[in-house]
Amino acid sequence: MFEVKTIDRFDLTDFAGDVFRTSNTDTPDAILVRSSKVDDRLISKRLLLIARSGTGTNTINVEAATANGTAVFNTPGVNANAVKELIIQNLFRCLRPLNGAVEMMKQLRVGPDEDLQEAAEAKRVDFIGEELYGRTLGILGLGTIGQRLADACYHMGMQVIGYNRSFKNLRHFQQLDTIDEVLEQADFVVVLLPLTDDTRGLLSTKQFETMKDTAYLLNFGRGDIVDNQAVVSALNHNEFAGYVSDFPKTILQDHPKITLLPHLGGNTIEALTHSANLILQNLLDFLEYGTVRNSINFPRVDLPFMSNQRLTFFFHARDNMWVDVANILNSYDLPVQEMMGNTQDGYGYTIVNTDLSTVSKERKQKLLSELDQIEGMLRVRLLNNPTQGEWQ
Repeated sequence: MFEVKTIDRFDLTDFAGDVFRTSNTDTPDAILVRSSKVDDRLISKRLLLIARSGTGTNTINVEAATANGTAVFNTPGVNANAVKELIIQNLFRCLRPLNGAVEMMKQLRVGPDEDLQEAAEAKRVDFIGEELYGRTLGILGLGTIGQRLADACYHMGMQVIGYNRSFKNLRHFQQLDTIDEVLEQADFVVVLLPLTDDTRGLLSTKQFETMKDTAYLLNFGRGDIVDNQAVVSALNHNEFAGYVSDFPKTILQDHPKITLLPHLGGNTIEALTHSANLILQNLLDFLEYGTVRNSINFPRVDLPFMSNQRLTFFFHARDNMWVDVANILNSYDLPVQEMMGNTQDGYGYTIVNTDLSTVSKERKQKLLSELDQIEGMLRVRLLNNPTQGEWQ
């Protein structure tokens, strides 16, 4: 039975059973996490999988996991609608002082002979807002969230422009060649980029000087994409109108032009449930079948398990790798019934359906040891078909 460590809260009622059990061990077979940091010390040789319920993997040492032969899964796109709706809510909040109006109504008191609505309407001049219709929305990053946001805002009457590293053939949208072009034209700039070496600190003093002084910046990508010190300085000098961030930092607190959210992005019942269910199913498929879906460091491979056993290989992709593997399999007279492999970013992953039912336990261990010693091999697994007998 596999041992799974949960770092954040998960409901495993419908999944835990004969395949895995939850454990507090520091050497689990798999880790389930939402947005908490995964301690590097948990990346032991035993660790097969880190499963992230959500998209971002910046709290996981992916490089160390890959070198260890540990797959890192995520669930891209499952929280797209939740994040889209949160962004739209904040676009309205930029232009309409709803919070102030609600607070005023909580505190407003009238006498027994006075009409509350009449008294309230006398104060509404303090809460005149503006409309989104006709404004220009600039989106940096045109993944699933960006595309959904573009469609929704277009149908609200906004002009939608944006930037993406690769070209996207989208309706209702004008894709510009540079980020600076977006910053110059947009009334609202929404950051939806992933955090990489290229995007870290991407928006700073120079970029803020390019923005309209009436524009708003909304960061729902990653906190470190925006230079927080430069944000505070730019707002103090009225270089743009306001900043909304889902990534709170102390330096941003208590500024009148900054709105901070407690990393609410995909924090809806629907998104959390869908993401958890998907990552749990993918975890089960990987542990039992070696199937890889939605991994950021393993290539996608999905092969029906139609044999008694299967071998899975994760390795540095190189010429003649399969020749070395095949030579060892042939030396044990093992049949290759079906196989499927794929490569990604210099790494390869291959599944081989075979039959070791007549091979002794000692000989199996020797086989795995020889395969594991092949140059560039990072992880070898032997799986028994769970529908045909006890797995190991």
